[in-house]
Amino acid sequence: MGTRGQDEALVTSDWDAFVQALARCLQELPSRATLVITAAGNRYVQFQQFDIKLSAELTGNYYLAEPIPEAAAQRLRELGWSAPVVRHEIENWRRSLLWPIPPSRLMELARSAAIGLHDALGIGSPNELRATGWTEASGDLDLSPLGAIARRGLG
Repeated sequence: MGTRGQDEALVTSDWDAFVQALARCLQELPSRATLVITAAGNRYVQFQQFDIKLSAELTGNYYLAEPIPEAAAQRLRELGWSAPVVRHEIENWRRSLLWPIPPSRLMELARSAAIGLHDALGIGSPNELRATGWTEASGDLDLSPLGAIARRGLG
């Protein structure tokens, strides 16, 4: 076991690699594709690609056993996420980008999703994540850019 600084560097390195892989995957999503990245405890981020926009949702408190800490919720707002509005049946954090989306904005979205998963939802490592995805057209989505967390289909 390394020192605390070495452990933190490893965590940062793991999440940085995840952000890079997620940004690549988002850039390649075809229209009408859905990508869901999950962890135990109903914690997830979901991306839906449409013809003109890319939408993202992050689990809101309504679905969580432990609520998101207020400091983490504030950080999500600073990163451009819209907070849930349960009285309007919007139960998750949301974010959308309109196409064309430059690679730098996809990287920013991927980083904000990673911060949401780690800081807001308490996921310690990308190794705890599993990804599934599909398209309306073919049903099959190539998740290979995500590496080991990729799982095909819903089954």
